[in-house]
Amino acid sequence: MLTAERYITLQNHYVGPGASESEGQEYEASLEELTGLFHCTERNVKMIVKKLQEEELIKWLPGRGRGNRSRIQFMVKRESFLLRFAQQLAERGDYQDAFEFLHSYEEDNHILDQFIKWLNEQFGVKQLSVDHKDKDVFHLPVYRTIYTLDPSNLFFGFDSHIVRQIFDRLVHYDSEKGQVVPMLAHYWETNEDATEWTFHLRKGITFHHGRVLTSKDVLFTLNRVRDSQTNRWILETIRHIEALDDRTVKIFLQQPNWLLPRLLCSSCVSILPEDLLTQDEPSFWSQPSGTGPFRVAKWCDNSMELAVNESYFLGRAYLDGVKIVFLPDHIPNISKVKWENLINNDARVPSQAGGDWELIETLSKSCLLISWNRNKSGPQQSLAFRQAVNLIIDRSGMIDHSGQQGYPARSFLPKEDTSYGIHRHDEEAAKKLLQESGYDGSPISLLTTDGDCINAQWIQKQCALIGIPVELTYTGKNALSKTGTALDADSVLICLLFSDDEICEMDSFQQENSIIHQHLEPGLHNWINSIFKEIYASRSEEKRRVLLQQIEYRLHDEAQVLFLLHRKMNTYVHPSVRGLVINNLGWMDFKDIWLTSSLTAKKA
Repeated sequence: MLTAERYITLQNHYVGPGASESEGQEYEASLEELTGLFHCTERNVKMIVKKLQEEELIKWLPGRGRGNRSRIQFMVKRESFLLRFAQQLAERGDYQDAFEFLHSYEEDNHILDQFIKWLNEQFGVKQLSVDHKDKDVFHLPVYRTIYTLDPSNLFFGFDSHIVRQIFDRLVHYDSEKGQVVPMLAHYWETNEDATEWTFHLRKGITFHHGRVLTSKDVLFTLNRVRDSQTNRWILETIRHIEALDDRTVKIFLQQPNWLLPRLLCSSCVSILPEDLLTQDEPSFWSQPSGTGPFRVAKWCDNSMELAVNESYFLGRAYLDGVKIVFLPDHIPNISKVKWENLINNDARVPSQAGGDWELIETLSKSCLLISWNRNKSGPQQSLAFRQAVNLIIDRSGMIDHSGQQGYPARSFLPKEDTSYGIHRHDEEAAKKLLQESGYDGSPISLLTTDGDCINAQWIQKQCALIGIPVELTYTGKNALSKTGTALDADSVLICLLFSDDEICEMDSFQQENSIIHQHLEPGLHNWINSIFKEIYASRSEEKRRVLLQQIEYRLHDEAQVLFLLHRKMNTYVHPSVRGLVINNLGWMDFKDIWLTSSLTAKKA
């Protein structure tokens, strides 16, 4: 980076920013002049000049004889150098540095456009030639990092998606069939009152490091989740677990729980290898071993590389590998140029597909909402105050203001009639409620992430219309996963993903790190726990759904949460890419993606 800055400094001094360069042109220079330019000694200047010559960036022609000045010739044009250097940074994974480097030369905006176009071409499904064999590798940019791959500590949907590529669960929830289906366990059974469950494992399943999966791994994993803090609620009804033999696990419960198989579909209970974790757990997470369709080949700060599991028990994936590149979240929108093969919903997708690309549009099973902290003193303790804020926020106006696609929300999950919208905005009613609350004009704090700053600012402006000052605080997504972060704020603006329907709703009420869980006052907490006991004891999915709705209705009636938006997701697919399905986490399952031979991407 330092060499590049020195080269551009010389260019700016002798050629001038934005000035045209003539090939072979020479400029008079002197070592004395360069000492002032670089603010260093003549000895250091000679070292700088030597370095730049070695990298074939300049030619230094020393002056011969008294009064003859030295001359400097630039071997690489400014714009070519800027682009090439940014590309080199990106190729070694330093995307943040590449964008910062280009942003420091604002007069060369056209170079940034060229770099963005080049960057787009680096992603998508490409066919690489390795050891004389063609390999299909999916290069995927994402605008976030992985917080954890430890299933017991999962909090974010993206982490959960990656965990599902590497690990498997005992059973899997098929959202299309609406039922639990076999995975590592090929069969399971229970006694009459659902207090004892027995799971029978498939034969011959191996972890990525070669060892065969046994019931001891299941026993170890389940007990590990029970001992964790973040997701232990999932197994809270378990009293004892036994490994009856190498392929049979029996679970004894403290109370009837017909929902247990459904709970065991969660990514949080993905099965781990006992031997590696007990030997050296810290090193295990740098390159974890699971039974999933892909194994971790390489993982660093800038990227993760997944290689196909050739012997996956549910069938080998079509792709040979996946490379996930972690890009800075605040870089410019690079969506205006299509990727050569594929664009996924979490990337900067183009506003229009164009050509023969296919648009897949889905309504995300997520909800942008405000959660009120009932465990902190302040205006938010008043029901009338919370209702006033609910009525002053214009959801349709928020959608138009932010430019995002979606619909106003009135529940955690979108419904069949969600597209009809909702008209809850009423400024006059909000003013009356605020007056009834006895509000004294003190400010309230709203915590959110940088990604939702536009929506937070809209809420701030709306509240100001009725005299409520809102102090905005922004934090990283990872900070929101830590217990206690939300307790300092009066309210939190957050988008929750409900990938597994009833399980994720329950997760929002019970997970230790959940914002809603931390904000519930004790009485409401106890009431929800009593509802959970009924949910576990019910064999009827319909009844469980009604019981969960009772919780949602009460949270709405008490304005504990304010439902704001359901967002749309757009995915553009090149016709050469087949098998792409958006899963319930809002991502595509890498295992099912494949390329047609006639429209295969150009070889890299």
